[in-house]
Amino acid sequence: TFLSGSNFSGIFTSLTFDLLLSCGMTVVLILGGVDLSVGSVVALVGITTSTLVKNGFPLVPTILIGLVIGAAVGCINGFLVAKIGLAPFIATLGMNAIVRGSCYVLTSGYLISGLPESFTNLSRLTVLGVPMMVIISLACAAIMAFCLFKFSVFKQMYLIGTSPVTAVLSGIPAVRLKIIGYGISGLFAALTGILMSSRYGMGFAGYAVGFESRAIAAAVIGGAVMAGGEGNMVGTLMGVILVAIVNNAFIMLNGPAEAQYAISGVMLITALILDRVKGMKKKKVKKEGA
Repeated sequence: TFLSGSNFSGIFTSLTFDLLLSCGMTVVLILGGVDLSVGSVVALVGITTSTLVKNGFPLVPTILIGLVIGAAVGCINGFLVAKIGLAPFIATLGMNAIVRGSCYVLTSGYLISGLPESFTNLSRLTVLGVPMMVIISLACAAIMAFCLFKFSVFKQMYLIGTSPVTAVLSGIPAVRLKIIGYGISGLFAALTGILMSSRYGMGFAGYAVGFESRAIAAAVIGGAVMAGGEGNMVGTLMGVILVAIVNNAFIMLNGPAEAQYAISGVMLITALILDRVKGMKKKKVKKEGA
């Protein structure tokens, strides 16, 4: 059953959300930060866009509003980290609590259902048998990979993550680039929220709880490091596929669905241990070289 075409189709459909979040997380990790607010941004944007389209607001402006909200939350995170000097973990964890709490206040815990087909078709339509949401996520990952490879702005982000002091002395606008990096993470989270609400046909305050740990795990497994300065979209894609396959295999073995949170936690800790080992090896090589 695991090797069947329908199962692999389900795997690639389910990894859409993780891929988008992991792409944004990779950019933040390259800068030497972390974003723990992405899951709550998914829920907030899902609620906002679902409410707007349900009340007859035009589709394209609704999508743009959702993307702006996500990017704005990300930029606030970047401002708190880069300008105010808060630790990324603390700043984004606090933002996660604020945004998630706002989601429950806005909805009182209820679902926002009855969405029009024009909205739900965003993710449910297929092109040559491939779900539209999969095409969108792969296209976004490809665009981000091209940007990291081609444009100097993104190349400077690697230097910021590797050596922040050197980056500043070199005249690189570290504060601005960090805000942009967190804004990109928020943008990808917003797109995830739009597609998730479209896929399930409703907005829900409980969307994407714990997804940030899976995004971090996938990015680190794919080559990013928590210390910053490394990461690429091809590796992130491979990491996302590995996380999706492990979760799928667990379900195939009749494991309880609720235990997927525990599996994600195990994979995150494993990824961080690998990251730690890789960092120690690099330090050892540097010492031997010196």
